[in-house]
Amino acid sequence: MSYYQQAFDVTRLPSWKALQEHRDVMQNFNMRRTFQADPERFHEFSMSCCGLFLDYSKNLITRTTRDLLVALAREAGLAEAARAMFAGEPVNASEGRPVLHTALRRPMGDSLVIDGHNIMRDVHAALAQMTDIVGRIHNKLWRGYNDKAITDVVNIGIGGSYLGPELVSEALLPYTQQSGVRCHYLA
Repeated sequence: MSYYQQAFDVTRLPSWKALQEHRDVMQNFNMRRTFQADPERFHEFSMSCCGLFLDYSKNLITRTTRDLLVALAREAGLAEAARAMFAGEPVNASEGRPVLHTALRRPMGDSLVIDGHNIMRDVHAALAQMTDIVGRIHNKLWRGYNDKAITDVVNIGIGGSYLGPELVSEALLPYTQQSGVRCHYLA
């Protein structure tokens, strides 16, 4: 069993303990004074990547906080764990298997071999099937048991959470077709 299959307690790491001590120092953090003392704070605590802009200058973070968080990520093996996850290695500690949600975002033609099988053809076939179903529902071609058009879709959260799907649906609402289909979320 690899390191990434075994759950470990991040709170036992020395870098976690350093962050706890730093938290006590941060009790007196004052955002207004921090910006007044450091006019470059916005530039130091913001970045652009892949068409996104992230401004974390207005969060309770200092250079020390950032350094300690990076140290924790390194000590916990975050980069290696992410690499293992994207490679399809078994990183799910409770089930001893890969987590494959990242495969949904891989481009057509990409390869991800699990147990000797490239799963990407299956993944893209399932995505195409979902796209077809959504189109048929929006165009009122997919009908319910009573032969009426489907007007409501219920998203049942896996693991008890519906917040992610609801957030994405709300965020993308301005870019969707207005077909009259209502979405509901349930945990």
